[in-house]
Amino acid sequence: MRHIHTTKLDALLAVALTAALEIELWLSSNQPHHKLGFAILGPLMTGAIALRRRFPLGVPTAAMLLVLPLPSSSLATWGAAWMIDMYALPAWTRGRRFWVGFCVFQTTGWASLLWANSVRGAALFMIVATIVVVLIRFVVGDRDRRLWIAERERDVAAREAVVEERARIARELHDAIAHSVSMMVIQAGAERRVVEPGSTREVLMTIERIGRDALTEMRRLVGMLRSDAAGPLAPQPGLGDLSTLVSQVREAGLPVTLHVEGEQRELPVGIELSAYRIVQEALTNALKHAGDARADVRVRYGADLLELEIVDDGAGFESRAPGGHGLVGMRERVALYGGRLDTGRAVDGGFTVRALLPIR
Repeated sequence: MRHIHTTKLDALLAVALTAALEIELWLSSNQPHHKLGFAILGPLMTGAIALRRRFPLGVPTAAMLLVLPLPSSSLATWGAAWMIDMYALPAWTRGRRFWVGFCVFQTTGWASLLWANSVRGAALFMIVATIVVVLIRFVVGDRDRRLWIAERERDVAAREAVVEERARIARELHDAIAHSVSMMVIQAGAERRVVEPGSTREVLMTIERIGRDALTEMRRLVGMLRSDAAGPLAPQPGLGDLSTLVSQVREAGLPVTLHVEGEQRELPVGIELSAYRIVQEALTNALKHAGDARADVRVRYGADLLELEIVDDGAGFESRAPGGHGLVGMRERVALYGGRLDTGRAVDGGFTVRALLPIR
């Protein structure tokens, strides 16, 4: 959109300079022998301004070639158009393309001295123009380097955020799954102690042994993500805890309503945890950015899908959409189960988060 806007400005500038050049030419008495040449070549020089962003090498080259047959001019609009055309060379060409254009600039520029009425004045002009071109290229190149470094830093930060969120999800799933496995092992062990010796006792011993081995391996695996993976285990929140979460957010200052649709049932622990965290992150973002607003949370149980929709009606900030760590975490949780996440500003204002989690 910005490129289209600047292109239109270049076109308007080209039209204005073309008209100004023709007016200045026919009102001036300084170019009696070249009026026809300027009248023909002038619109080419000024009209090229409209194309300079699209052809940043071709336009300056054409501008230098146009100067050759008319090396000396006191027309202000001719000189202004030439400089505007030449600006495209250091500003919007990169690498070899710049140096090719620079060589053309130098060759044609110094060759035009042979046709100039004042060699000393033309040489001084070329020296100054060369310095200006080099300085512009240096400034633009430094700006490009800063933009490149900033972009690299953003990419690194984004990758680190993804890694951090995945580690956090893994830790939470570890706690949730390990808690369930621990309860299974404890129950199997307790049952083994009260049953009579036989096949059932052997099965329970096998379940207990496999469960303990699984816990050991799980702690070893998650130990690569955090040093306290073997710490005390606690059950992670699920969809049944959403009412408590909504109450906490209300107390923090954001009016929230919770709607549950469909047949409520127990879902896999990972789905329950991910759904809870998605709602939690969405409400936290709304609390931070929505301002004076309300929020609605809808949980829909489908046959093979769990749908979450969190909508607020606040003014908010567009910076929510590109995503802080909260949105990164939502995307990673949804991707873990092959689901879908849609976020963005609603047509009538506010912000919407919609997640679909397969529960087959």
